[in-house]
Amino acid sequence: IPCEDHSIDLVASFETIEHISEHDAFLSEIKRVLAPGGILVISSPHKAEYQKVSEAANPFHQAELDHDEFVQLITKRFKHCVAAKQRLVIGSWIAPDEPSAQVSTATFRGWFDEIDIENGVHRGLYSIAVCSDQPLPVFNLGMFENLQDSADTWNLLDTYDTPAQISARLIELTKAGEEKAMLVLQLQGEAEKKSQQLAEFEKELAARSKHVVQLEREGEEKSKQVAQFKSEADEGSRQAAQLKRENEQQSRHLERLKNQSELADDRLARAKNELLDARWEALTLRGTLLRKSDSAETPFSRILELENRVETTTSERDHLRAMLASLQNDLERERLAGQARQGELRAIQDQLRATQDQLDTTQAQLKTTAKDLRSEQKQMDRLRASMSHKLILPFGKSQRKLQQLTASRRADD
Repeated sequence: IPCEDHSIDLVASFETIEHISEHDAFLSEIKRVLAPGGILVISSPHKAEYQKVSEAANPFHQAELDHDEFVQLITKRFKHCVAAKQRLVIGSWIAPDEPSAQVSTATFRGWFDEIDIENGVHRGLYSIAVCSDQPLPVFNLGMFENLQDSADTWNLLDTYDTPAQISARLIELTKAGEEKAMLVLQLQGEAEKKSQQLAEFEKELAARSKHVVQLEREGEEKSKQVAQFKSEADEGSRQAAQLKRENEQQSRHLERLKNQSELADDRLARAKNELLDARWEALTLRGTLLRKSDSAETPFSRILELENRVETTTSERDHLRAMLASLQNDLERERLAGQARQGELRAIQDQLRATQDQLDTTQAQLKTTAKDLRSEQKQMDRLRASMSHKLILPFGKSQRKLQQLTASRRADD
């Protein structure tokens, strides 16, 4: 005992000694902590009577004692000891107003045909001892009356005339109690099932809530993608418009080059015709010169003039050919550049159409996600309503019914 020597005035040990096999060591430790004149109040089951009322041996009892063994063990350790017995009884209690040497406390037992008298408690279930090494003070031993139980018992005796009626009523109450106990068990089982269903519904609700959160996140991501696709579509439209303007400018420039090329072709054709005419005239003059040798000065000068014209026309023709080749090269480059720009424009238009398709697809997915989200929300609302009507309200009713049955069963008992 975690106390100093001789530091305790009163030790109360109710039904502990039978849980210990070393009784001497147990009592020695109690005496160690008791102050001089200290008192020990100790009790223990009366082995002979306790085993009669117990359906099975108590596995926690190490060493049970009969009443005589208990008294011998206590009186061997303490100089002064008052031993007694205790058990529950129903009967009539008579006690003197004042303690007297002529009157002793005894147990009257039996029936109207015969009555026995025995000092102390007859067949006490528990042994009790008050002991000390100093003389004990004056103290009282007697009957404890549970007023409520006494009133209920006498009301029962006043209500029924014979023990048979009481037995029949007890049987009836027992059956009613068993039925109520079965109903209580059934309600408890239903309550457990409802609790399990409620837990399952809560899990399902949590899963649906997570799904709704996931759908909301996907909806936000889809919205961001839609905004991004719209931005890309706007940028593609601006690029397409710019390329279209550049293509129109290139087309106008190409048209001017074509016009210049046509003008150069016309000038080249006229130069060719003039060259052919000059050559024909030169040939004609040469034939005339061969026929008319007497007037050679004038034809030769005419031939020189024509040759100069031929050279000039040839030079102009070569210049026109070079200019035409340059224009054709410029025209070809512009044509290739126009084709490249046309290809870029078609690529941007294809990309724009693909972006538009993605935008339409994303918007459709977003609508589907929103529809799923609304459907999940409706299901969650229906689930909450179902839980409220099918689980919570019946569960509350079951709890109230269980409490009523428990109160009724207590009243019947």
